[in-house]
Amino acid sequence: MLMAGSVEVQEPVRRATTAALLAERLAGRGLVLNTCQRLEWYAFAEPQGLDLPGRRWSGAEAFERLARIAAGLESRLVGELEILGQVRDAYRRFRELGGRDDQALDRVVQEALALARRARRESRIDESMTSLATLAVRRLLHDVSVNEPIAVIGSGSLATTVARRLARKGACAIRVAGRCPEHAVRVAAQCGGFAGGFDALASLLANVRGIVCATAAPHPVLYARHLSAAGRPLWIVDLGAPPDCAEDVARMEQVTVIPLRDIEAMAQLSLDERRRRAEIAARIIAAGARAWAAAF
Repeated sequence: MLMAGSVEVQEPVRRATTAALLAERLAGRGLVLNTCQRLEWYAFAEPQGLDLPGRRWSGAEAFERLARIAAGLESRLVGELEILGQVRDAYRRFRELGGRDDQALDRVVQEALALARRARRESRIDESMTSLATLAVRRLLHDVSVNEPIAVIGSGSLATTVARRLARKGACAIRVAGRCPEHAVRVAAQCGGFAGGFDALASLLANVRGIVCATAAPHPVLYARHLSAAGRPLWIVDLGAPPDCAEDVARMEQVTVIPLRDIEAMAQLSLDERRRRAEIAARIIAAGARAWAAAF
């Protein structure tokens, strides 16, 4: 029977070490998914010799879990695209470690990915991500020139799309800040900018005149202390859900914070509509998981 488990390790270094141990113990007989938000494994037998506190799933629930993750339904920003690529990367590593010889699990992962792609396509859950990025850039450039320094806070799919849109509009001084520095560097490379981690946020934001916040963090990541060297006036588009900006940011002089609800209003795509699309995707995946269980 297919099994899956989450591992409750928050600290990035420990999580990476645990992921490596998992991959070693599974030895090509299981998929290990390690992202900024989660560490999970999928196999036909639980890894032995490791104390792995966390939730467990089995059978159709395990299959549905993997498809839901790939569809972005388990992400803080529902529908985000980066997770689909991260699941594909985990699948590639699984095959490199000998997983191509495990035909049963190989087929499970392929079918889960196919179901996730179908759910995204038929529910149109991806459209809200693209429109938010486009409208966020349009709103920011209403007040900020493309010749002025602009920062993007976040390194996921929405932040990546924002950075690309800014570059296409001619922005030439894009800075990218990410919780995972390697992801931020990758995003910056796509838009001709430069990157840094959250530990260097204050220096990265020196002299910026515009900021787009687009993380999936469960708490604020941008505080007034980070903006002491930023330019004035300063415009910030906050696409975080919950908000990426702390309350003290909005109280700063000559700082304008434009919340997600204002961008959604521009798109005429309400939160209810985004939830409706997510529910459609969830139903497609639930039905697909039942069909998979019946046929497997």
